Parts: sequence; C-alpha cells; structure tokens
Amino acid sequence: MPLIRGIIATLFASAAFSASAQTGGGNPNLRQATTPVLTNGVLTAQAPAPTTNPPGASPTAPQSAPIQVDESALRYFAAQGDTRRVDAEIARLRALYPNWTPPTDLTQLSTPSGPQPDAATDKIWALYAEGRIAEARAAIADRSASEPQWKPPADLISALDVAEARIRLTNASDNSQWRTVLSIATETPTLLTCANVDALWRVAEAFSKTNQASRTKDVYTYILSNCNNRSERLATLQKAVSLLPEAPILDLLKFERKTGTDQDDFSEVRDELARKRVERASTDPKLKAAPEDLAVVERLAEGESAPGNALLLGWYNYHHAQPEKARDWFKIALDRDGGAKAAEGLALSLRALNQFVPADAIAYEWHDKSKDNLSVYLDVITALLSQDPPLRVDPEIIARSIPVITRERFSNGGQALGWYSYNTNQFRTARDWFMKALSWKPDDEPSAYGLALSYQRLNDRTGFASIANAWRARSQQIADLADGRPGTRLPVESQPLTPSRDEIIAVQPRAEPIPQPRAAPTQRAENRYPNDVPTTRANVPRTQAGRGAKCTGTGNPHALSPDAAVTLGWCLMELNRPLEAVTAFDQAIKRGNGRTRQDAAYGKSLAYLRKDLTSQAAIAAAEAPQEPRRQVELSATILAQRAVAAYRAGRFVEVILALGERARIVPEQNDLMLLRGWSYFKLGRYDDAKQVFQAVQRTGFSNDANVGLNAILEATQPIRQY
Repeated sequence: MPLIRGIIATLFASAAFSASAQTGGGNPNLRQATTPVLTNGVLTAQAPAPTTNPPGASPTAPQSAPIQVDESALRYFAAQGDTRRVDAEIARLRALYPNWTPPTDLTQLSTPSGPQPDAATDKIWALYAEGRIAEARAAIADRSASEPQWKPPADLISALDVAEARIRLTNASDNSQWRTVLSIATETPTLLTCANVDALWRVAEAFSKTNQASRTKDVYTYILSNCNNRSERLATLQKAVSLLPEAPILDLLKFERKTGTDQDDFSEVRDELARKRVERASTDPKLKAAPEDLAVVERLAEGESAPGNALLLGWYNYHHAQPEKARDWFKIALDRDGGAKAAEGLALSLRALNQFVPADAIAYEWHDKSKDNLSVYLDVITALLSQDPPLRVDPEIIARSIPVITRERFSNGGQALGWYSYNTNQFRTARDWFMKALSWKPDDEPSAYGLALSYQRLNDRTGFASIANAWRARSQQIADLADGRPGTRLPVESQPLTPSRDEIIAVQPRAEPIPQPRAAPTQRAENRYPNDVPTTRANVPRTQAGRGAKCTGTGNPHALSPDAAVTLGWCLMELNRPLEAVTAFDQAIKRGNGRTRQDAAYGKSLAYLRKDLTSQAAIAAAEAPQEPRRQVELSATILAQRAVAAYRAGRFVEVILALGERARIVPEQNDLMLLRGWSYFKLGRYDDAKQVFQAVQRTGFSNDANVGLNAILEATQPIRQY
C-alpha cells in the first residue's frame, strides 16, 4: 500500500529524532583515559606505539596448543581475488586471535584438521561479502533447519555480528546517538580495527560530542600509530582539525611518517591550521597573525580559483587598518564569484579609502542581496552625501538612493539628504528631508538642528519658533541658534555647488506613503517529530480511474444516469477532486442498483480515504455489499489510516489495536510493523519494540529497523563511564 508507506517513512525519521532528543546526547562527566581501546564495556589504557593488536584486543599469553582458526572466509575472499576483504579479514582474525599468523600461501588455507571447503558455506560468505547480511542470516537459518547436524562456522557468525554492529554504529552516528555509538563499540571491540577506520572515526566523533576531547585524540593516536593507508591517515588529521583544538592536533602531527615507502604528507593540515589562525584574527583587530601564517594563506589564495582565501585575506587586512590590501583581495574574491561578502568587503574598503563614488557603485549593485549588503550601502551613501564641503554627486546616484532610504525609513540617510540639499542651497528640499528624518526617528537631534537651520534660511519664523521651542531644552545647538549665537554647522557660503534643475528634482522626498519593509517569508519547519506528518491519501485503482480519464469533470451528477454518475465520480477522482466525487457517487448509490451501486460505494469510500476521512470511508463502504477482495482492501486501508492517525495524535495503544485487527485479515507489511514498533517504544514497552524491530531486520529492512534498535539502546542503557 504505497499511500501508507510514504507516510510511515516520515513517522520513523521523526520518531528516531525524537527518541534521541528525549534521551540526551551524552554525559559530559564521563571518565577520561588515555587510549581508545574498548574492552568489555570499559575503555582501557594502551601506549600509543605501533602494534598489531587492534583496539579492544587485550594481549594474551602464548598458547602451547596450535590455534584452530576458521579461515574459510579468508580462503573465499582470496579465491575471489578480493584483496581489500582479504586484508579486512586478516585484521578481524588478528583481533580475535592475537597470536594467529596469517598463512603465507593464501591459495592453501584449509588443512586436514581444519575446516574443509563447503560450497554452501561459500555462498553464505558471498552474501556477506556483498553486504547482504539479512539474506546471509536467512540462509544460515534455512540450512540449519534442513541439516540439523550442520553448524555454521564460528567465524561466519562473528563476521555477521560485526557487520551488523557496523551498520548499527553507522546508523547511530548518522542520527547523533553518541552514547549508542560508544556502547556498540564497547560491545564489539573487533569492529575497531584499521580495516574499519570509518568506525574508529565515528567513535572519535562520539567522544568529542560527549565532551571527551582527550579520548577523541586517543582514537586518532591509535589510527596514526597502527594504520598504514596514507589517505586514511591524512583524513584522520583532517577530521581532527574539525573536532579538536590546535594543541592536540600539533601532537598528532608528530606521527607523520617521513621515511620509508609509505611516507605521509600532512602539509595541507599544517596549511589549514595556519589558515585557522589567520581566520581567528580576521575579525579581531587585537589579534595579529604571524607573517608566516599570512604567507601560507597568500600562497593558497594565489594558487586557487575559489574565493575563500582571498576573502579571508580581505577581511584580515580590512580589520587591521590596511584598506589598500583589503581592496585588492576583495576585488580578487569578487572576480572569483565571491558574491555578496566580497562585494560587502570591497565597498567597505573603498569607503575606508574615502573613495565614496566607487564604493557607492559596488554597494548599490549588491544592496539587495543580503541585510549586510543593504547596511553597507546605506552607510556608504550616507557618508557620500554627508561630506563637508559637499562632493558633486551625480543626480542619478541621489535619485536611486531615495527609494531605498525611504523604504528602510533610514533616519541617517534622510538626514544626509537633508544636509546635502542644505549645503547645495536647496533649503526647501533640506527642510522636507529633515522633517522626514525626524518622523522616522523623533529624537534625532542633528535632524532637528538641520530643520531649524532650514527654517532660518527660508525665513520661516513660525516653523523656526516651533522647532526651537520643542528642542531648546534638549539641544544646546538649537538654543544657541535661537538666542542668536552661531551654531556648529552653518551653510557653506564660499563657492557653493549650485545644483542644476535636474538635481533639485532628484532630491525631492517622495510624497507618496512610505512602504514598510516586507517581512522575510517564514520557512516551514521540518517534520522532525512524529506528530508532524503529511496528510494521507488513498490510491484510486487505475482501472477505475482510467474510465473517466478523458472527461472534464464538469457534469451535474443530479442530471446523470447512475452509470454516468459513477463515471463522473471516477473522473473527479482522477482530477483530484474527491469531495466532488463523493456527490457523484452518492447519486449513483441512491438511484443505481447491483454492480453500479457497489462500484459507487467503493468509489465513495476511496474518495473519503483520500481526504483522511476514515470514519466516513467506513460508513460508505457499508452502503453496498462489496466482493471479498474489495472488502479486504478497504478494511485494511481504513485500519492502516486509523493507525497512522492515532500515531499522529499520540494515541499509541490505539495504533497497536488497529494494526492487530488489520493483521488478522492481511499480512502485516514492514512499514506498519515499524509503526507498531515505534508505538511500543513510545509506550515504554522496549522489549516488545525490540522484538518487532528485530523481526523487520530479519526481512532485510535493516536500516529502518536499526534506527529503532539504536533508539531503544539509547533509552535503556545506563549512563556508563566510557
């Protein structure tokens, strides 16, 4: 039933997230130790020296008797020529048997006293090699049932256990279930080998996310001490950079192999550390980067086509009073598609260099790309218009600034337009802009002073008296002006910039109402919790819907024959107008008989199901007797929708009852089994939930089932001292 499966997939993701959030992400007071070795649930110390023992494998005393090791998997992988899995199997066997030595001849792995070749067992190993773990388990169960005397090789069972543990650990890590990651690693120490570096990385991250940075370092130390893959060693350092402070990373860099055939090259990690040091200083003028670190970032910037390092150098130089260098780097970043941040930095650098006109050009071009760019543009245009003596400004620059300043109700911009108009002898325009700036910010004293000066130059005694009386007690400048003493800012009398008629028109404030800035559209929150699910829809049988596929769906059902009304109903269903289809099906039910009435009741029930009206659908299904196949289909769908609706409403007992009733008439599908499992989980019935999730796991849906199993482990395991 596709209609239910899509909904339940959303529910499961939500339930997993909710379970992790409810149980917490880790204990910050976990015990600290010195190495990443996990044995029997406890992390034990181990010196970080090269060794063949993987994490979790304790040294054992020499054995006098020969070690009997099942090497069938090794033989199989060697026969297949799969060298990667041969190496992984050798690492796994070494973890299980520390004193075991791999055979020198991989083509002769079986011995008279050891396991003999077995084609059926090899097929199970093949399933394991292909990652088909559930099928391998099923094959073992089938053979055990048909051959009671046959026992699966212990190494095969161990390999499957480790593979399943790896899947669960990965799943827990992907869902940020950090305590579960550490618990699985503790229970499966053979998973933590150089053959499974990804598992080690995830354990290191789990330590970091549970506030155990020293344990994170220990895991990385183990990898660098024992694992030889050059790319994985480099990746280990790169992951360390994202999780650890600089001091432990410098310690890890000491493991760089500079001799031998597999030499490391950790230079890019050192470059990244230098970059981070420059980045920390790029926004703090009190921090100064070392010249050698700046040289590294400059080398990186010059050798790439991406804008990142050029942007970094731009911001560093801007905040350290070197606007010329900042301008040059921001230009480079902008040419490399650095976007809004590069334009923002370039405009600020040009402003710092008093290059107001080019600063305005770049700032205006990008002013609508982000809030930061808008803020920079308003700052730049204000500075441009506020120069004293005033600069000659292109009327187009002023004209295009007015809508932005007005829309944003930016009082400093309105004041700047007022001073520019005043200083170019446009006193009426200046008066209007100062008044507008005061309307946006009533306590703006400079705008009030500008308004008083404008009234004075216009010889408007009434206006001057009103502003002087209102501001005399709050502004010494205005009080001095009213008392006849000279103010601090007077009109520029010598060599005024006489504006043209076009300039005068350009700076007139708009008479129309000021538009308010629109709020940014809200983004719909993710359906992260199990109660936030989309509306369910029932599937319309294609054979029925196809009957009306070419109709327009505009007929009047009351004027149609019963058969025509049924056809119209299916047409409306095809057009996704289910409630209108109900009206058409109703007419057929009332006036039809036999097969027509049966089809109409069936269609009406499906129409209600499409709108999630489950109760009405059940009533409609009973309005005419249905053939057994349809009756089962409708009953199963109604019960499934009831279960989903009950889960959405948090009525988990009803979910279990509805699914139990449904399971009596049709086999239970995996998605509904998972819904049952999550309902048990929500009710705290963890053993029941575990049984359901394990049953789903055995059918091959291991990923979905593992989410539930990990959630149970996260909810039930005690807070351990890892």
